[in-house]
Amino acid sequence: MFTNTILRTQKSALIHRVHFARLFSHNRPPIYDILPTKRLMNRVLFDLDAPHSFGKLYPVYESVYKALDTESEATFPKYITASDLMIMKRALENIRLQSHTANRHLVALENALLEYAAEAGNNDAVAMLAFEAIVSDTADQDDKTHAKKLVEALLKLKHPLTVKLSGDLCMKGERLEQAEKFYLDFLQLENDTFLASEVYKQLGVLNFQKPDLVAAKQYFERSISTGPIDKVADCHYYLGQLNAHIPETGRHHFELAASQGFRESFQQLGFLELNYFNAPKKAREWFRLGSELGDVSCIIGLFDCSVTLGDFKHAYAAYNTLKTSLEDSETEENKLVWKHFLESREKSLALMHDNFAPLNETLTKIKDFQETETETSKDNARWGL
Repeated sequence: MFTNTILRTQKSALIHRVHFARLFSHNRPPIYDILPTKRLMNRVLFDLDAPHSFGKLYPVYESVYKALDTESEATFPKYITASDLMIMKRALENIRLQSHTANRHLVALENALLEYAAEAGNNDAVAMLAFEAIVSDTADQDDKTHAKKLVEALLKLKHPLTVKLSGDLCMKGERLEQAEKFYLDFLQLENDTFLASEVYKQLGVLNFQKPDLVAAKQYFERSISTGPIDKVADCHYYLGQLNAHIPETGRHHFELAASQGFRESFQQLGFLELNYFNAPKKAREWFRLGSELGDVSCIIGLFDCSVTLGDFKHAYAAYNTLKTSLEDSETEENKLVWKHFLESREKSLALMHDNFAPLNETLTKIKDFQETETETSKDNARWGL
């Protein structure tokens, strides 16, 4: 383990500034009211290869949580290591990401566990806090300088997470050549782990942008083989695009991406089913899912499917939704989409208007008749007829 002299001698300016800020937090609910269930926590801890059950870790969670708004430090049993604290942090993080919800008190607990793990000398925690300070807009220059020294020291030790985060930072800054070097260096350290899956994915994106599509495909496939399905949905989406010349394979990858709620995959599946497999009913289901997420392309797809199926009532509904959201939009991009829609679907729109007008008239007459019948029934009931 990396013995961080700078961190220990200065007692970590980074960590103490964060701890000081926590003293001004609002009153917090009891921890037992906000922690996930014991069953869920044990399952996530098992997936993380935790050496301790939730029962043994609960007092640690409680101690850290109680210390959030005080000047006192949390206390830990002798069997708790810096690695255990990181596992506890990752368990809460995984549940937060999987549930797509964020409780601010649990997020504060996550952050506190990360700080305690760093103070205890966990290299991953030190690296995460250091990079957090480097990219922060609010961290002062002393914190940034201190953080850079930590990163330099960890890079000399070829610490895997530090190498990977260095690649991420370069990728974000569009220094792609340097990012690629860091990622390839990482794979020399470990190539069959969860982190490796993320690195393969980043290399896939990087090569997709070059574009070196053969290399991109290989990296995305390797990411999928080393990572869990919920973390590689975007890899399946990219592979769906890269396999456009093999529609069955492309559909397979788009479906796997869609199973994880990857929004962009719905429109791809819809147009694939509509235009290649000639399955407008199936296409409409994919478009409907995407339109519920506000995807304009999927609403356009719903219009196309409805016209193809002769369902002009729903075609008009899709048209109306598009007209409302695009025609009077303040953004130039939306106005251009509306203009392109009108120009590219001129015949379909004419067909809809020709068929919907008499249909709408018939529906209106039926509605008026039903309302008249209802009123007559009320009058008859009043007079006992």
